[in-house]
Order: sequence, then structure tokens, then C-alpha cells
Amino acid sequence: MSKKHLLILLAALTLGSSLTVLADEGITVTDMYGREITLAEPATRVVALQPSDCEILCAIGCEDALVGIGEYCDYPESILGTRVVQSGEETNIEEILALEPQVVLMNDMAQSEEQVKQLEDNGIKVAVSHASDIEGVYEAIRMVGQLMGREENAEALITDMQTTFEEIKEKTEAEEEEEEEEKTVYFEVSPLQWGLWAAGKGTFMDELAGICGLTNIFEDVDDWAAVSEEQVIARDPDYIVTITMYYGDGPTPVEEIMEREGWQDMKAVKNGQIFNASDSNALSRPGPRLKDAAVELYNFIYGEGSGETAAEAETEEAAPAA
Repeated sequence: MSKKHLLILLAALTLGSSLTVLADEGITVTDMYGREITLAEPATRVVALQPSDCEILCAIGCEDALVGIGEYCDYPESILGTRVVQSGEETNIEEILALEPQVVLMNDMAQSEEQVKQLEDNGIKVAVSHASDIEGVYEAIRMVGQLMGREENAEALITDMQTTFEEIKEKTEAEEEEEEEEKTVYFEVSPLQWGLWAAGKGTFMDELAGICGLTNIFEDVDDWAAVSEEQVIARDPDYIVTITMYYGDGPTPVEEIMEREGWQDMKAVKNGQIFNASDSNALSRPGPRLKDAAVELYNFIYGEGSGETAAEAETEEAAPAA
């Protein structure tokens, strides 16, 4: 049996043991905090406050159920006409209630217990997600699929992600047979100007590194963590991946890293192995597009890159003005 067929079989078995309970009284779903949400029927009106939840909802074919989205929800492009509501600390409960949703999807990192209570006191069901690693992403996809009555779509999406990861692993193993030395990577999730933060152990970025045959230089650090320039320089990664967005003003994220004082002797900088994904959100959000991020990271590492690299940044800088 091929790995792809095995994954499909496992997905079917998982679907049979779903956490959704179908009974005469409706659907009961357990969210990622162990809270039970009971609906009379699959949800048809949803507010998604977090971009990852919004992307999951659309990826399983439920975009039409969106009646409101948080201000950072921007993918797919087709949702941009949806009513935007405030999220995070500035969440306006009355604004959400006016949309009459059956369910609000929120993430524990951005929202508060008080906001959950306010919504539930007004008869709105709240499902809370928390996904730091890839398995957590799968759990979030299943939760949303269960709420929407789209369990099969959710499992198909998970299987698609798993298949892509397995295919990349196989290609990486073939590449590693020709490599003698371990290759290391540093994921910069917050740039120097805001205080350096890196992806550590237990994060989906750390797992993507492993899928692509790389060792995370901060694998000894748990979760997402603040780090120092000195630590990064001392660990001297072979590759640097930044998720900083570029808005067209000043140096690009890759150029900024290349120009940092004291970083010039690092292997990644000397060899031009700095990468800024073509869509940083795909790499930074715990959602379905992590499979696309894995493909792009693999292509960068093994010479088929997209997005901006250090070499491209140097070329642009050297080009004469029109």
C-alpha cells in the first residue's frame, strides 16, 4: 500500500471516531479547550475572528456561512467584501451580536475569557482554537468541520496536507543521501526593530524545518520565544527565514537582515541564504496553507525557490534606476 493510500485510509478511520456527537438534540462539538458546543443543526452563520480559522472555514467549502471576519482576515481574496469586525483586545461584542451569528470562532492568543462569556451570555456559541503545531492545525480543521457539518471535507483537507508533507519528506530523504553535513535554519518571526522572536520546539515552523531536512537552531527553546542577536550569531544558521511583511517602503526584509551590523560573517548572510516567503501569512498562520509554505521552503532549500532571496535582493540593489 502506498503512503498516499495509507493516509486516505487513516483519514477515513479518523472520521469514524470524530468528536462530533449526533443526537436527537442536535450536534455537540468539543472545542480545543474541552468546552462543549451544542447546536440544533450545522452552523450557517459564523463570525471568524482569526485569519487561520477563516482560512479553514473557506478551505472546507463554507465561505458562504461567513457573516463577519476579524480585521486581519484577508485570505482568500473572495472574502474581502465580508463585514469586518474588531478582534483582539478591541473586540466589540455589540458589533458581533448585530450580525446574529450562531457561532463565533476565536483563538485563545487574541481573545479573552471575558469576551467568550459576554458572547455566550447573549446566546452565541463560541468555539476556541489553539494550534501551535501541525497536529493542532488538524484538530482545528476537524473542529470547524464538525461545527459546519462538513466532516468529510475537513478530513479530505487534512489528508491533502499530510500527503504533501509526506511527499516533501520523501524528496528530502533523497536529497539528504547526497548531503554529508547537517543544515540549520533560523525562523525569524519578529524582526530586530520590534525585538527578535524565533520559532522553537513544538511549533509548526520547527516541524516544517524537519520535513525539509533542516535542524532548527532554537530546537532547545519551547514554543515561540524572544531571542537575542548574540544567540542567533553564535548559532550561525545555514539558512534564515523571515516572515516580515514588506509594504514597499525602505529596505526589504531580506535586505534589512543582510545589512545588520555584526551579521555579515554568518553563513546564511555570507552565502545569501536568506528567504522571505512570497506570502508570509502562509508560513505564519496555523492553517491549510502550511502545505504551500512547506513546498516553498523545500524549493528554496533545494534550489527551486520562489519569494525573495538574498541573491535577488542584491540583484535589485545593483540594478540601475530606470
